[in-house]
Amino acid sequence: MSLPKDDIQSPLQFKNPPLRRTQPTSQEPILIRRARLFESYHIGRIAARTYFNTPLTKYLSPYREKYYGDYEFGFQTRAQARMFSPRNITYFACEKSRPEEPVGYMQFVRMGDDEFANKLDREGAVTWWVWVMMLSWVWGVYVRTKLWWVGGNRSEDPEAVKKFKAMTEEGDELYWQGREDRRNRWHAQSVVVLEEHHGRGIGKRLMAEVCGRADSEGVVTGLEASASGEWMYRSVGFELLARFKDEHNFGGDGGGVMIRHPKGHKNVDVKQ
Repeated sequence: MSLPKDDIQSPLQFKNPPLRRTQPTSQEPILIRRARLFESYHIGRIAARTYFNTPLTKYLSPYREKYYGDYEFGFQTRAQARMFSPRNITYFACEKSRPEEPVGYMQFVRMGDDEFANKLDREGAVTWWVWVMMLSWVWGVYVRTKLWWVGGNRSEDPEAVKKFKAMTEEGDELYWQGREDRRNRWHAQSVVVLEEHHGRGIGKRLMAEVCGRADSEGVVTGLEASASGEWMYRSVGFELLARFKDEHNFGGDGGGVMIRHPKGHKNVDVKQ
């Protein structure tokens, strides 16, 4: 399994957007709010439902139907670990009448060592490193104890997880770590909207939160897009760096590594 070398493509090379599979079930106004520290269970619920039948999930978690609780808990624990970092931002999208039942979310992390990244560390120095880090330690003990008690995440194939982790690390080194102009950036950790709420502009609303930050800081934004999400990301200014190429064809006919430059920045990454 491997990622491609630079396979830069112009937006003009992308075919028509995928047909919408569902019509929105509601037209109620959507609110965007910051997540509270221990709301990762919402992320577990949303991600587990949305990704259940994707090719990648079938590969990584072949036993998810039998051990659905383990499968959902995996998403929750990964999301919670991210939220303990002062460089993480997590936002929820909710219907106005039900703000405590999110229908989508996004998680991004600030990478690099410029003044804006260092400011996040300084602002979090007192709050995060005193009591939040203690909570993080307690949470970690709880997760490790629970997984030990049940014998690990029983929904997963450990060998598949290991191979996929190696693939993502390879991509990180190829497209991000080795590029000085991309070191300082916001990077997507997860962006998901429940399928029945697609077509309501929720993804764009969530992305506006991080794109606005990136513009004000003058840094790029990076992510790895699925085939179904690629068109939405293009609509908010992202461009394709490279397609996914792997032996299992997780990306299908679309998706890949994408980048967005801050407004006013001359694009030198994508062929015109």
